[in-house]
Amino acid sequence: MQMKKILMLLVVVFMCGAVAEAQNIYIPKYKKKKEVRDYDLENMERKWTITFGGGFDMALGMQNRIHYKDYNETVKYDGRPEFSGGGAFVGYGYKLGQHVVTGVESGFLFVDKMCMWPTVGTLKVFYGPVTRQHRTRWFNYAHLGPQLYFGKSYKTIGAVASAGVGMRLLMAKTTKVDFQVGYRCTLRRPEFDMMGKYELDAKNINYQQYIHGIHVGLNFVLF
Repeated sequence: MQMKKILMLLVVVFMCGAVAEAQNIYIPKYKKKKEVRDYDLENMERKWTITFGGGFDMALGMQNRIHYKDYNETVKYDGRPEFSGGGAFVGYGYKLGQHVVTGVESGFLFVDKMCMWPTVGTLKVFYGPVTRQHRTRWFNYAHLGPQLYFGKSYKTIGAVASAGVGMRLLMAKTTKVDFQVGYRCTLRRPEFDMMGKYELDAKNINYQQYIHGIHVGLNFVLF
């Protein structure tokens, strides 16, 4: 009787092992595959693009250049600007291809208790394919153009130039955001009044200030 129970137990164990082996051979294991998606970071069907965003500027240094035309003499000295500010921008761009976008950007700035209106030409150079498995795409940018100043302390027309690196992030199905950080240099021309002090005509004095700093910006790609 004891021997019969042992034989029956061995048969059950054998059958269980045979069933398990059959499952391994004939029934493939289910493996959850990672979903792979391709993200479109630049809608190439649209040649024009519109962006809206803002930026923050922090000045790090300033060079002053004063040229006296009467004496053909130039005085140069450094300054320490302690100011920062920011503003809002609207940009229009045209896609020359999958990697290059040119356009114009304009907006309003408030820095050092001054109001400014820059209007610059823009250039963006993107890297990597337009359609990719990542939501990010890196680029370099450059800006150059005139900048208008409002107030009595400075002459109306100045200039601004900037260059840096950026990253485009696809936050949703169609929502794209450009983060950028770089170097910015602005030119402003202070009014110089020395009449009655040194008997010099202010018209013959060319006073320029070059301000160097860091620019951080964020732009939403509307179209």
